[in-house]
Amino acid sequence: MHVAVCRFTLLVAESHSLKEKRSVLRRLKERTRALGVVVAEVGGQDTWQRAELAFAVVADARDRAEQLADAVLRACADAVANGGAQLAAARREVTAYGDDWYASAAEVGRAWDAKVGDASAADDDASWVPAAWLADGAEGSGDGR
Repeated sequence: MHVAVCRFTLLVAESHSLKEKRSVLRRLKERTRALGVVVAEVGGQDTWQRAELAFAVVADARDRAEQLADAVLRACADAVANGGAQLAAARREVTAYGDDWYASAAEVGRAWDAKVGDASAADDDASWVPAAWLADGAEGSGDGR
């Protein structure tokens, strides 16, 4: 499994307010959502003419992850071209996660099962309840605790 993470800077030179910038970002996000990718604003939220955006894609091969990231960046550039915006900088990184990574996740899963155990047993465990609350409940105060 390969994950491509991309962060890019968008300049919205013709924007004179946050509202104008948001309208450009809304078009960009709608375009990428149609591709099945969610773009998040990760910086520059309070600036009128600059936005830092990021997304990630997952693929079975490194080349495919790079192609998907490039396609999303092209869609972003096309989506904002008519709104007076442009991509100023972009950085893409692809990381591989192999079977060895997944094997350690399986061990964590078994450990989690042992911790949680049976759901009905977990409901009976009152070790987290403060002693004062247990004492109040034993007196039968009738206040619904």
